[in-house]
Amino acid sequence: MTKQKCRVVIILLIECVLFPLLFLLLTFSAIIARFLVLKKRKPNLVWGEAPIINNAYWSNCMKEAGFNSETFTDSYCYLINQRDEYDRVVQDEYLFIPLFLKYYFAFVESLFKYHIYFISFNGFFLWRTIFNKYESFLLKLANKKIVIIPFGCDSYSYNKVRSVSLIHGLNSSLPQAAKDQKRVSNRVEHWCEKADVVIPGFMGPDGFGRWDVLVPSPLIIDLKKWPVSTRNSKANGDSDVVRITHAPNFRGFKGSEFIIEAVNILKKEGLKVELNLLEKLKNHEVKKILQYDTDILVEQIIFTGYALNGLEGLACGLPVLSNLEDETYTRHLRRWSYLDECPIVSSCPENLIENLRILITNPDLRRELGRASRLYVEKYQGFEAGQYLFGEVIKFLQGQRDTLINIYHPIIGEYSIGKSIIEHPLKENKIKFYNS
Repeated sequence: MTKQKCRVVIILLIECVLFPLLFLLLTFSAIIARFLVLKKRKPNLVWGEAPIINNAYWSNCMKEAGFNSETFTDSYCYLINQRDEYDRVVQDEYLFIPLFLKYYFAFVESLFKYHIYFISFNGFFLWRTIFNKYESFLLKLANKKIVIIPFGCDSYSYNKVRSVSLIHGLNSSLPQAAKDQKRVSNRVEHWCEKADVVIPGFMGPDGFGRWDVLVPSPLIIDLKKWPVSTRNSKANGDSDVVRITHAPNFRGFKGSEFIIEAVNILKKEGLKVELNLLEKLKNHEVKKILQYDTDILVEQIIFTGYALNGLEGLACGLPVLSNLEDETYTRHLRRWSYLDECPIVSSCPENLIENLRILITNPDLRRELGRASRLYVEKYQGFEAGQYLFGEVIKFLQGQRDTLINIYHPIIGEYSIGKSIIEHPLKENKIKFYNS
């Protein structure tokens, strides 16, 4: 038995011995918090415990709206993020207490401090303890509201993913998770039942069966920190080099081998094109390359949708390529939400070379898509848009509105009223009939 396994066994034994005492402590704390923590017009918000940078962006967005909002996470990804991007990290709290007990301290403290928990399908800190199945009960006992937003590893049960290509991409990059499907599936079903609001975005069809807000992505980005690129290159692959950027965290999941091969094929055709392959770089380093050394961003071509890196490219006013091919994941978002306004060029392994060739040789098309890219993020995924989304969620949680399901409906949605539609030269995210 490895040292790590021995440590886990010892912790489990300690928790089992202390189970009655811990259960009483948690239950008593929840009951006391229910009556001591007063309701507020602007409730206190917490984002965690997953150490993803999205939590920091969401929290900062709501701070700007005047809410008492903070992240409380389990560590942080030091390879790409910085400590000062997060408010509270459990490892820094409760000095001289073993980490496995810090999770209990953090949970109990949170009951007396926060009103609304924005968490993933992992749950909050108790998911790392033997009380993981009781966490929703204790939060409800303390009269807390729960909003679930998945990020991937917390909620992908591979046998419920509808795209076989995505299953392969997940097995290529994260094979161990395929052995944990039952536990993940049970966790998703549990929180879908217990949560007050679930916002899965593009992931909705993959085993959730529930969404309270129909939105392609709840991700947001601070546009003040992501100005439009001033590169404005007129290169067309003949007169000068066109720079393509791809920044994978998991190559198999993102389809990186197809992207690398596509650029190599285009080079052999005689086009002047170079690939910036960015891996394990800090966020500020990625930002610099997107703003000063990129003409085209290829985000991912296996998973249907776009994520944070795609938003970064859109915010910089770049043409962005990502996979929006599978109607299982996109049709409902076109019909009842705003995906048709998205200027991302839908690309998969089979059409990537042709799409890149068109964009490389048409700087005017790149410029037109880049203009729409920035407008799209400003309208739907900047801080102002995030404050609307989460502001409406909070109103719903406070009983000030009955439903959230149609707030982005293109005909009857409240958010669409009085706002201009984002125009771009794509039809359902595909390049058609473009005259250079």
